[in-house]
Amino acid sequence: MVSIILLLSLAALIYFLSCKSREENGAPGKLKYGFSKISDKIWYYDLFIDSLDAGSFEILDEHYCKDKNLVFYHRSYRESSDYFLSKKHSIANLSGADASSFVSLGHGYAKDRMGAWLKGESFEVSDVQSLEAIDTWFAKDKDHVYLQRKIVPNVHGNSFERINSFYAKDDRNYYYISQDPSEFAIERIGCDYSSCEILDNSYCKDDRNVFYRGKAIKGVDPGTFQMIHGPYSKDHQQVFYGHNAIANADPLTFEPFPENETSSGDTHYAKDKDHIFVNDVIFSGADASSFKILDEKYCLDKNGVYFKMKKLKGADPSSFKVYPHYIGDADAEDNKHKYGDGKVVE
Repeated sequence: MVSIILLLSLAALIYFLSCKSREENGAPGKLKYGFSKISDKIWYYDLFIDSLDAGSFEILDEHYCKDKNLVFYHRSYRESSDYFLSKKHSIANLSGADASSFVSLGHGYAKDRMGAWLKGESFEVSDVQSLEAIDTWFAKDKDHVYLQRKIVPNVHGNSFERINSFYAKDDRNYYYISQDPSEFAIERIGCDYSSCEILDNSYCKDDRNVFYRGKAIKGVDPGTFQMIHGPYSKDHQQVFYGHNAIANADPLTFEPFPENETSSGDTHYAKDKDHIFVNDVIFSGADASSFKILDEKYCLDKNGVYFKMKKLKGADPSSFKVYPHYIGDADAEDNKHKYGDGKVVE
């Protein structure tokens, strides 16, 4: 038994040394991030890089690689036309990059002794020596902060720091970072720096004001301010939706509906002792005692069914139900009809 174990161990050692020898003599070798070395050639997936010196080749990170003379930006991506079917790859020489001083900063940023890059595109910075990447959006040097290659005006780079995903500060100001899918932006909050307090991802306050997503809420009392849920808040006198007061809302009895928790859009429901609210508007005519939310578009009470606060003529509240998603051209039905976006589907 011992002799069998010894023979197996010897065979494994010979196999290991044989593989190592083949690799050193130019056999195919798999590298990081889709690169491979075959003999004295470097490949990026199925792309042969004929201008690259294999002997000095170095992979810097998931975005950049270089040899003694050239720097390359590489990426893998998908196109919308066949997103789930295939993955594409590209690698490009960064013209003008100095290979000897080129380094990755992480998050897609890089620099050499002359300039900076983000995802393969160059941009100018004030002081390249002090340049550092903060995250995928921001970089800074001793003078400035850069958002996707562009200088953010009037922000002190040397002291700038991200507090969290939505807030940042330097030694003079606090900033709100909006992350709307169509626009990523940073704006100064007009707060008192020494008393500013961040409450959550949307709200902050100082001794004199309360701010929702970086903008002051008009007429609010910071001393009695309370967050309720989502865009709703209140003080001892008023209820607010975002930046604005809600007319005729009672702060003592005001409460959002729990169905807002599953909302994926911009429609929010709430109530007080007298009214039903949709966002900051009173839902006139709705019966509070029988009111029921079906989804962001449809709701009902004992008197009828409503689509975006408009009553659906002839719809039956006792049998009306919504679909979790469109089925054909319909998103709801009752015992008489199918409906799509509040209209009868024939």
